[in-house]
Amino acid sequence: MGRISDIVNRIAEIAIVIIISIMAVVVFVEVIFRYVLPLPLFWTEEFARYCLVWSSLLGAGVALKRGEHIAVTFFTDKFPKGIRMETSLFVKIFIAAFLGVIFWGGLCLVIITRHQLSPAMRIPMSWPYMAVPIGSLIMLVHEITFIYLQLKETIESSRHNARVIGR
Repeated sequence: MGRISDIVNRIAEIAIVIIISIMAVVVFVEVIFRYVLPLPLFWTEEFARYCLVWSSLLGAGVALKRGEHIAVTFFTDKFPKGIRMETSLFVKIFIAAFLGVIFWGGLCLVIITRHQLSPAMRIPMSWPYMAVPIGSLIMLVHEITFIYLQLKETIESSRHNARVIGR
């Protein structure tokens, strides 16, 4: 289970590097065309915006995998370890459910906008909107992996404690 999460994360990291690199080149070319050659390109701003959306949503999955999202743990740090683990599991399940809703809503959005064209590039709007279900699916894979690993750890810890008490 963790291996799937690792592979998905690596693919997302590579995609982010590629997307941001392409975006940087396109923005640089636009600056040259607009200010040096007074011939602004009509599609670059829209393209850069879509690249930013994609990199942000893919990056949210990478940040989740690394545990780099902001968390307020003032109260939960004061809980006993057992309650802290249960609270953590509950939060992970809630987040996974929320990501499932976002995934479903994103898929509906992609289907609804498949015939709508973007203003400048004239591509189907489903392409930029596809970042929502893909980004949420990546985060969902990571969150399900976290839930699985935490449940596995809890079960193994319970078995170990039962063996120690039974001796």
